[in-house]
Amino acid sequence: MSKTWDPLTDIPDLTGKVAVVTGGNSNIGLAIIKFLATRGARVYYTTRSETKSQQVLEELLSKSPDINPDNIKWLTMDFTDLKSIVTAAEKLQKQESSVDILLNNAAASTAETDLIGPGWEVHMAVNFVGPFVFTNHILPLLKNAQSKIDADVRIVSVSSAAQNAMLPKGFKFQFDTPTALSKPVSYYPWMWRCLLKHMFGFDMIRYAVSKAATCMFAQELQRRLDESGIPILSLAVHPGEIATEGVMRINTALVGLIARLTFATPDQGAATPLFAAVATEVRDDPEKYKGKLIMPVGGIDNAHPSTQNKGQVKALWEMTTKEANEELVAHNLLPLQAW
Repeated sequence: MSKTWDPLTDIPDLTGKVAVVTGGNSNIGLAIIKFLATRGARVYYTTRSETKSQQVLEELLSKSPDINPDNIKWLTMDFTDLKSIVTAAEKLQKQESSVDILLNNAAASTAETDLIGPGWEVHMAVNFVGPFVFTNHILPLLKNAQSKIDADVRIVSVSSAAQNAMLPKGFKFQFDTPTALSKPVSYYPWMWRCLLKHMFGFDMIRYAVSKAATCMFAQELQRRLDESGIPILSLAVHPGEIATEGVMRINTALVGLIARLTFATPDQGAATPLFAAVATEVRDDPEKYKGKLIMPVGGIDNAHPSTQNKGQVKALWEMTTKEANEELVAHNLLPLQAW
């Protein structure tokens, strides 16, 4: 691992590779798309509307005229809607026979407490359940990419160091309860909750819990792939503290000012997800990185201690599978396949 890894110079030639980036409408996602496409990958990005997708395409091509327009494609997808997720996956399967890189970048951070879909808490729905279902539905394409001569297939899930910074080591996760997806946080002090909302403008605790779930997903997916003898790499990443439009929009004026002065740019924030997705260092030493939380740029840190609780991980995976399948079947959609 090199701490000086730079996407401007260190991304290998990606000609012939197919990448999918969720949440590609702005900031880190947009930067990731730009870097991947500039190095020759055919990149599919997701947004929640066709209008926004077209705007993203125009912005990309105007700012990066060296990108081949044929290498940029979009999928409309909303992680709060499983039908939208399945439709996007089916469209991708019609257009591609394989996918080399999946970068689950789309995320939610909000103060909203309304449940969505079948009654899921919004952070868990968008940051965990959505990527869980989408990854499962395009897994055949990722497995197909393993037949390529230069196969190097990776699944990268964007997490956050907030799980360690905002949750005590002894924080009691609820992932082994029947309300894991609807009420992932049973209780934390009212004063602490109010203080964090006042500071950040969104529910940092629920956000942090959902990002711990993201790490659980990355590591358990890697375990299952290894168990099946499939050499696909699954990694979680913390991109760093980034001055994105979302940070400016949802946070208080004070946090916004601090972000402008001290946070990294979206291009800099794209470096760690890109390192996880394409760096040769990762494929050269997969045991060092697989299932781990990758930090800026290329370092490794431990996720929250509770992510190592096998009971919590197993219960969360089984609960998500059960509830996602119930929702899929209720809408006459294909259920999850075996991993």
